[in-house]
Amino acid sequence: MRLLAALLAAALLAAPAAARADGDPASDVLIKDRVFFPYYEKLPKASTQALTATIAKAKAAGYPVRVALIAHVYDLGSAGLLYRKPQSYAQFLAQELAQFNADWLLVVMPNGYGIYHCVAKRGVGPCESALPAAADKRRLASLPAPGRDLAAAGDTAVRRLAELHGADLGGSPLVPIAVAAAVLLAAGGAALALLRRRRRARA
Repeated sequence: MRLLAALLAAALLAAPAAARADGDPASDVLIKDRVFFPYYEKLPKASTQALTATIAKAKAAGYPVRVALIAHVYDLGSAGLLYRKPQSYAQFLAQELAQFNADWLLVVMPNGYGIYHCVAKRGVGPCESALPAAADKRRLASLPAPGRDLAAAGDTAVRRLAELHGADLGGSPLVPIAVAAAVLLAAGGAALALLRRRRRARA
């Protein structure tokens, strides 16, 4: 019994390591989740929460997307040769998810982005239609390199892509309010100055 208990304990301890040694960890996570977060890179909580909320808004607005944040080669498992090749990995990962996923797939690596859309035939097997999305790649190429905060970069990228596909995610109301207030103040100041000039001219 003691030997059996020891073997079970060893198996449980080895389970996370086995999961991380998977051929492609992100493909396992993205079957059910919408974001794959790096294993060894701690991202700012505010950024990860903002990205999760933006992805949910995008789906509700008609742009369903799943995002893989790849900070290190370790996040790719045995697909490590695709590190720092975000577009190639996006195609690879989208094809792996094809039988489970019909959403767009965005990959964020420190040096850039990858985007792909793969739909499997009758929900099973290889891609029936694959869109490397030239317009989407151009939009992503206009963004600065993601750097360390992959979640913040992913949030910006999802917003820009959703905009390209006609999905309105809204935005912080503080910016348009501030702009409107500035315009009103400027207009009020100009009107007051004009009124004073007219009064002086009459006097």
